Amino acid sequence: MSAQNLDHSVFEDKDSRYFPRWEVDDPVQYHFDGETTSYEGRTKDLSCAGACIISKGDVFPHQNIKIIVELAEGVKVKLNAHILWVKIENNQPQIGVSFYNTPDDVQNLILQHAFELDREKFLQQLYKGWENP
Repeated sequence: MSAQNLDHSVFEDKDSRYFPRWEVDDPVQYHFDGETTSYEGRTKDLSCAGACIISKGDVFPHQNIKIIVELAEGVKVKLNAHILWVKIENNQPQIGVSFYNTPDDVQNLILQHAFELDREKFLQQLYKGWENP
């Protein structure tokens, strides 16, 4: 996978992203570049290229943030992210982020996490569009 990590993921049939997204509810800590104040949130969905995060702090598009996602107990990944969009749903800010400069080993941990959550769905998403005509 490219270290550039452009957000081209697929989660639902109506979604045209390249990398699959999986519904997850993982704890997240994040802070803005150059700041020390940390905020908490939870993932709504996740791929090795981006995520939707339910946030508890004020966020705006076009900001860079540092994220730590706890994939499983004792398994955390650090990610650089760029906020693409912000929307309010159920009175909570949700932020869509694209990851950048993500090392291959971190991408592999995210994929492994998705595989362990639901192997069948993972394989269906991974090979979507490869069906015989």
